[in-house]
Amino acid sequence: MNRIFLACLVLLSGMACTVPSLDELHPCDINDLMGDSVDAFLGDRPTCRALKVSIDYSGFLPGCVLVSARDEASGKASTAEIAGKGGRSGGSLLVSVFAPSSWGDSIQVEARAYEQNCEATPVMTRSIRVSPTTGKVETVTLSLQATDADGDGYVSLLTGGTDCNDNNASIHPGATELCNDIDDNCNGQSDTVDLRLGQDCSEAEGCEGVRACGENGAVICNMPLAVYAYPDADQDGHGDRNAAPVAFCAGIPQGYVVSPADDCNDNIASIRPGAMELCNGVDDNCNDQIDETFPDLGTACTATAQCAGVYVCDASGIATICQATTTPNDWYLDGDGDGFGVGTAVSSCIPPGTDYVTTGGDCNDGNPFTYPGAPELCDALDNNCDGNPEGPEVCPSGGASWAARTVGASDQEWRSIFTEVPGDVTVSGNQGGTAILTPPSSTFQTNATNCGDNNRSWNAVWTDMTNQGRLYLGSSGGSLTFLDRSQNACIQTHDMARWIRGLVGFRREGALEIHGVTENSGSANYGLTFTWTGETGPSELKFGTTTVGPLFDLHGRSRSLLFAVGGFDSGSSRPRIYRFNTNTSQWQSEQVETAISGLGRLRGVWVVNDSVAFAVGDSLTGQNSVLRWDGNTWSRMPFPNTNNETLTSVVAFGAQSVYVTSYNGRIYRYDGTGWQIVFENTNLRFNDIAGTSPADLWVAGNNGQILHWPQ
Repeated sequence: MNRIFLACLVLLSGMACTVPSLDELHPCDINDLMGDSVDAFLGDRPTCRALKVSIDYSGFLPGCVLVSARDEASGKASTAEIAGKGGRSGGSLLVSVFAPSSWGDSIQVEARAYEQNCEATPVMTRSIRVSPTTGKVETVTLSLQATDADGDGYVSLLTGGTDCNDNNASIHPGATELCNDIDDNCNGQSDTVDLRLGQDCSEAEGCEGVRACGENGAVICNMPLAVYAYPDADQDGHGDRNAAPVAFCAGIPQGYVVSPADDCNDNIASIRPGAMELCNGVDDNCNDQIDETFPDLGTACTATAQCAGVYVCDASGIATICQATTTPNDWYLDGDGDGFGVGTAVSSCIPPGTDYVTTGGDCNDGNPFTYPGAPELCDALDNNCDGNPEGPEVCPSGGASWAARTVGASDQEWRSIFTEVPGDVTVSGNQGGTAILTPPSSTFQTNATNCGDNNRSWNAVWTDMTNQGRLYLGSSGGSLTFLDRSQNACIQTHDMARWIRGLVGFRREGALEIHGVTENSGSANYGLTFTWTGETGPSELKFGTTTVGPLFDLHGRSRSLLFAVGGFDSGSSRPRIYRFNTNTSQWQSEQVETAISGLGRLRGVWVVNDSVAFAVGDSLTGQNSVLRWDGNTWSRMPFPNTNNETLTSVVAFGAQSVYVTSYNGRIYRYDGTGWQIVFENTNLRFNDIAGTSPADLWVAGNNGQILHWPQ
């Protein structure tokens, strides 16, 4: 009051006067109301009309405490919600209350304790009326007691809480209601009501039952246990491994199995694990492999008819067979090599032999100049297989005939004749004579004095058409000579003093190799074989070491298909045939002298191909000597014995196109049906025959005679 009084005196004296506030008139220490230990502040601002409220609670730990300070005069209040702190046995909170200056002298301070939050019903409330004094901090304590014996955060019903069993922390409001005849969530309802026990229920499998208590308080649907089964559509006892299992509540129906679920094809009963694996492109035993017991499946093989194929499953499915991947052709035997065959067709993907072709219809498979569509020749045969022989327009005007011409002197004896090209003919004979016909000339050029004197007889001639038609000659005196046409003179290379009877040559890796035979060997009654390069010098001539009989002719298509013939003029085993062996370069006997009886000495041989050859010779005991070779064996051919004569030479174009000459001036032809005499002049003697076709035949004889068909 003294301070106010003094202030008023100053005002009355004319000076300004400021009235101090009560806080200034009554200063206080509020530092301990503002520290970190304070849990909440009530009021507008710190003033010296303050309360220090301590809220103590014991026996429980409130989840929330609602603290309020209310002016009883105006009803105004300040509140704060504070989370409880401490432990299950209790704790305390500190609240600072600053009474606004507008409040009266009576303030109601209240503390309400809640179990979880400040929105439910408080379990305990305490309040106190306080008259704060300016300049003095009043200390107030509110004590809250309740019981939470099990520490579950809920207070016992006996002390104002909601916990219906304060001795079990798992029993309280909001707890999970278990099926145990206990009110776990304290809602006052039995398990039957709260958990709907006894009501209908069903599970995902579709089985129906009623709700009931299970283990550990869980609610279960009390129903039959569902059994899972797999579809077994083919009813083989194995479920479909690709299907989802199906739940059944009341037994497994037909068409389902519980196990095993391992069937890889549930539509076919024969396909299942453990089944026999068949060859059918299917995994029969469900091991994720197909036809694994047939390792040859799909591999290459040779099928019937020699066709390329692959192994496939047979109709039974228990084995594989070789199935052709190509279509076989019909093959016909072509004995004469003209591209047309005969006989029953052989179905095959490869030729049954080297002499088979895919075209049939040959009307004469022994004559290479006779086949469908062949040009007609002047040979009195049906060459084109139209059923008629050639017309007159094919042959020379005036008709076809064996035309004889005298070449050289009338006493000239032509002994050997050679031709490979139509119109090109070389001839050799006695008196050192040779004659050459060169296209387009129709006149032979004779060289009687250029290749030896009148005492030299050229028994053999062979012409190398790859070397400008050079002639190679062998004489009865053993001379070997060659004649170049451009020089018109012979060059003698060797003199072996043996009767040379035959020459034939081949190109071997480009080099010439001439084979020759002789009638005698110089000692005893044997012949010789030799090879000659056609050149001069001792090393160019080599004699064979094989002992052979007297030889009169040789012919072949190659070194591997080369025959020589001869024999003896007396005794019971006269004929001899030898074949050249390319492995040993020696000659080996064909043993005809023991295999065929009644044969005379052989004088001529001709090779057509690897399955046809002919040999002819002297008659013996009233039988003519004509042999045929079929590729393996020599056999005797029927031949008319009417004339019982010596056959001197043979030329053949096929198995049914053969021409033979005789010493008695006859020419025979074989056409497959039999032998016919196609020319006869008993005043002549024929020594050799050659030709390029049945329409180009040449015969060499005595009296300077050379015959040609058909003019």
